[in-house]
Amino acid sequence: MKKAIYYLIPFFILFAFFACDQKNNLTPEEARSIAKEAFLWGMHPVGIYHLRYNYAQNEKSPRYGGINRVSWERTPMKALPRVATTPNFTTLYGNTMLDLSKEPVVITVPEISDRYWSIQLHDNYARWWLKVGSQFNAPGPLRRLLIGPNWSGELPDGFVGADIVQSPSDFSGALARIALTDDTEEELKIVNRIQDRITIMSLSQWMTAGQKEVKADDVPITKGDYPTYPGMDTISEPGKLKGVDFLRWISLVINDPTFTKQPDNCQEDNALSSFERLGLKAGESFDPTQLTPEVVTAVEKGIEDGKKEVLSLMAEGFGIPRNGWDFSNDIGYKDSDWQQRSLWGLIALLGPIPSQSHTGAFGTKDSEGRPLSGEHHYTITFDLNNMPPVTEFWEIPLYDNAGYFVDNPIDRYALNSYMLERGKLQTGDGKLIIYVQNEEPTDPNQKKNWLPAPKEGFQFAARFYGPYTPLIDGSYNMPGVVRVD
Repeated sequence: MKKAIYYLIPFFILFAFFACDQKNNLTPEEARSIAKEAFLWGMHPVGIYHLRYNYAQNEKSPRYGGINRVSWERTPMKALPRVATTPNFTTLYGNTMLDLSKEPVVITVPEISDRYWSIQLHDNYARWWLKVGSQFNAPGPLRRLLIGPNWSGELPDGFVGADIVQSPSDFSGALARIALTDDTEEELKIVNRIQDRITIMSLSQWMTAGQKEVKADDVPITKGDYPTYPGMDTISEPGKLKGVDFLRWISLVINDPTFTKQPDNCQEDNALSSFERLGLKAGESFDPTQLTPEVVTAVEKGIEDGKKEVLSLMAEGFGIPRNGWDFSNDIGYKDSDWQQRSLWGLIALLGPIPSQSHTGAFGTKDSEGRPLSGEHHYTITFDLNNMPPVTEFWEIPLYDNAGYFVDNPIDRYALNSYMLERGKLQTGDGKLIIYVQNEEPTDPNQKKNWLPAPKEGFQFAARFYGPYTPLIDGSYNMPGVVRVD
């Protein structure tokens, strides 16, 4: 037996030397290639990690609310502070970061019969695994018991089988939306009252509270305990991280046990193995000082290679083209397509939303294929007999090229179907004309339909909630953005 051990010692020494030699002999070209793949794999999980950090851990953040506790937007989102890319303006958001590793979480919703509402849950890869709302379970009331992938324990009485849903990951985000159908104070109060009747909390807390509705403010704050590094609270836009700074966040993702890896996935296993050559490994803190200056430079180039590659998809058009718009939906979306996944993480965190909920149309060019710029004036002309076909509502928000709302003097960031239904938009000759420009129109009728643009470049991400087939397959004749000067 001792001889066998002696024979194995040289093998282990040789293996350890070889592994170390492989890491130390990492060439700049190899580092650049691996860093690019790390960006493609990690941009969306990094964006989600950053979002969770601000909601669940960063006590300096205005969004902080802990885990298993909903943080509501009590007023419509504005341009400042810059929180998330490409939000909508027509709904009030609720965001919850769930940790299902220790116990289940309960969601209860009262009857909501007069407006759009939804709660949709995603994992760390932005895969939407549960959807409830006016399109799916109207009008309520309803409740769900969410359990983690490895949880086992005693279930509480009173839940039927359809109420119990298993998450694919110990981490989950829950994104709630409730529509504001008007811009009045009374409408805002109505939605705030609905928010106070929606419960999201851990099972033990819910049982202690008597299994009744508990508004968010009454749920104790539990701070998340996930990997961090000093200075994380200074990062506002993870998409702008460069080189080894981006790798720090990849390391956080890899070292978080609640961010579940894809099981039996050869593509991901091979990638994670290659990331180890950059010092990115589960169970180890990332130390950029272990990389040579040449490798550090190569990593920065590799991250930029990844960004350029995915942004080129947007420039080329990555959806269903129609009059300068790119219609996007989840039909044909493959989670193994890291280019597409990273693009969404970079420009529209948590997209694509499943088409069962809503579809979108990105607009980055005018009707003649030219980039949009506030140096020019534009119009979008709808035929009132051929408006976007939806069961819920449509919205056309405008963003800067980074995906954030544009600060403007009238705090208007979108136009929507509720404004049209309530007569707050000017129509005539069977048409609705939207005026897109930086300067405020002098014509009062045009001002009613004014969508303020920045002086620089901008983009649209139109939303269609409850889309009918033409919006899903891109056959709807969406009017182009016409430059008029």
